[in-house]
Amino acid sequence: MLKHLTRSDWLHFLSLPEDRVPQVLLLRGTRNLRRNYERHAALLEDVLEVGSPNGLFEDLCVGRRGEVTVAYASVYGDAMASEITHVFGVLGTRRVIQTGCCGALGDGILPGDLICATSAGCGEGAAQYYTDASEVAASEALVAQVADWAGPVSLHRGPIWTTSALLAEGREEIARWRSQGYLAVDMETASTFAVAQHFGMERLSLLFAFDNPAAGDHILLTDDAKTARRVQGERAMLDLALDLLAR
Repeated sequence: MLKHLTRSDWLHFLSLPEDRVPQVLLLRGTRNLRRNYERHAALLEDVLEVGSPNGLFEDLCVGRRGEVTVAYASVYGDAMASEITHVFGVLGTRRVIQTGCCGALGDGILPGDLICATSAGCGEGAAQYYTDASEVAASEALVAQVADWAGPVSLHRGPIWTTSALLAEGREEIARWRSQGYLAVDMETASTFAVAQHFGMERLSLLFAFDNPAAGDHILLTDDAKTARRVQGERAMLDLALDLLAR
């Protein structure tokens, strides 16, 4: 059924003109769907809100950033990330950039530091429907483009783990993922990468570290200095993503 919908079908359902099919899809992993949608839409010109008659998609738009046509969507977890990436994969969008926050697992990664995922382990539920692999790689050419980035926070490159059950993370899980060499854990990247690979899309994930569970931190702990670094890291993540759009 939905699997067999064509490009023409989705253009019709989304009321999206063919000449507005974006070159790049920018995703933001977040629970704060509307707040992040409004923030990102304000960065685009000629914004067209995209939806469907039955409200299947919300917090989704297409606009321009300079000479590049960009779709933006707020997503939370594997289901939302995979669905949006699937639709734009069918439409012919050639590149997807996943952004958001993550829990750091590697030594020396501070709140606000950036993580560029070279690959993502499939610990969620959606990737299995698009790949038999247990891990999906980012596009090497895009990872290479951020290698020389110099910003206000440190950037770390390496494999990350994607889970779909945030509150089920415990000491044993954190220790296992860390021992397997993963630098961080998030809730969208493996899903986005698996769908993007299926449709032949270039793919990159840029995340900022919210905390470091391996060091005993978790999302309910508060600290003014960490909050300031998170704000700085999120801004740096967005600036780097927008720079990649411009390229």
